[in-house]
Amino acid sequence: MKMFRLLIVMTIICGIIYPLLVTVVGTVAFPEKANGSLIDKEGKTLGSSLIAQKFSRGDFFHSRPSAADFATVSSGASQSSPLQKSGKELRDERRAALPQGGVDAWTNSGSGLDPHISPETALAQLPRIANQRGISIEKLKDLIDSHTEGPTLGIWGQPRVNVLELNIALMNVGNNGHSGSTSRNP
Repeated sequence: MKMFRLLIVMTIICGIIYPLLVTVVGTVAFPEKANGSLIDKEGKTLGSSLIAQKFSRGDFFHSRPSAADFATVSSGASQSSPLQKSGKELRDERRAALPQGGVDAWTNSGSGLDPHISPETALAQLPRIANQRGISIEKLKDLIDSHTEGPTLGIWGQPRVNVLELNIALMNVGNNGHSGSTSRNP
């Protein structure tokens, strides 16, 4: 009987009280992150700054390749070895398409949902975007520079650019006759 009471008490503490406490503290202390870091424009949710999404139109910056095709349910790495023939061929194909890009332009992210690319990969996409949008390379470089984040706390990680935030800023710059579509998959 004592074990049964202990089970009930621990279930209430660990299964109800603790999760509610963590939810309340997270929502109060970090409201934006607790609600998914969603980015809205003109009343329409464009996406989350924490999760990558697929950009396929030529007039937008493209995200890092995703083995899960940007699906959050089946997210994960491709499980292909760097020595595996099919994986090497795919990386070589991507490298040929964007030779100036960083390694993140040619390889999948570990989760398949990495929202960032390196500044080098963003810069490598400039000729395509400038040509399609009719915006100067210099203006696009300034846009990338203003959206480049440094290492976390100045010491962890590499400089990076959030693709969704960069593309939203690109829509705000003007696009020489384009509609500035805010579709989820530009």
